[in-house]
Amino acid sequence: SLKYGVKKGDEIEVEENGNMICISTERPQESGNIEVDITSADRDFLLFLIRSLYIKGYDEIKLVFNNPLIDHHRIHKKVTVISEVHIEMNRLTGIEVIQQHENFCILKVLSESSIKDFDVILRRLFLLVKDASDDLVKGIVENDKHLLGTLEEKHNTITKFMASGLRLLNKFGHPDHKNTVLYWLIIECLDNVNDILKETARDMLKLNVKISKNCENILHRINNSLVEYYNFFYKFDYKLVEKISTERYSILEDIKSSSKKLSKEEFILAMSMARIVDQILDMKVARIGLEY
Repeated sequence: SLKYGVKKGDEIEVEENGNMICISTERPQESGNIEVDITSADRDFLLFLIRSLYIKGYDEIKLVFNNPLIDHHRIHKKVTVISEVHIEMNRLTGIEVIQQHENFCILKVLSESSIKDFDVILRRLFLLVKDASDDLVKGIVENDKHLLGTLEEKHNTITKFMASGLRLLNKFGHPDHKNTVLYWLIIECLDNVNDILKETARDMLKLNVKISKNCENILHRINNSLVEYYNFFYKFDYKLVEKISTERYSILEDIKSSSKKLSKEEFILAMSMARIVDQILDMKVARIGLEY
């Protein structure tokens, strides 16, 4: 089949699955090329377009535009399309600009990971998110602006592993195909945690707040919930499921009951970081599904 790139002599796997026989190959489905006119788009659309087309599995992306400038709403300025294209490409693996003109550019994926790399990519993603969370909490507690400033670069590195993992799932599917969507959900949740960490760091860089012990304790507990989930992911245990659940309820209740003791900035910070335990809840559901 040309569609799946299978040639005479290639190895294929045959597996019985209920009333079906599944024939699989390590070759990805050919995703081909795409052209998109981004003339009326803003900067966020451009970044997310490139990322989503990369994740979807396209190998070549042509972007066409009449105006070399694009709106960047967060900083209330116009920026060049090409500079933003390069920013997003630095968050992705194996993709390069192969042609660049005043009204179009072409991006091409020149190197591809194998689905055999998926488990390594996922573990690296977990470790990077844990490290970023550690550094964020340390930066907030010690009011270390330099450390908080590193979260932007950490975010970009985590995005590389996130996008690479999702692209592999899209192009190949997980070897245990029933679990593909569950792994997808877990990576999406880790990406959401990544964004929460980045946004919190940006907010804290604008403030000069020495946080109280009460707030510090809440942040450490939220951070520790990520560690507990990581342990649970790699070693399934009913007791850890229960521990993660009870700690989630306890953290949320403590934030509410401490609202009068916390300053306005501390309460906003705690509520913002508490979104992480909701992401952990969704990841916990997915991990339970992977076990059976």
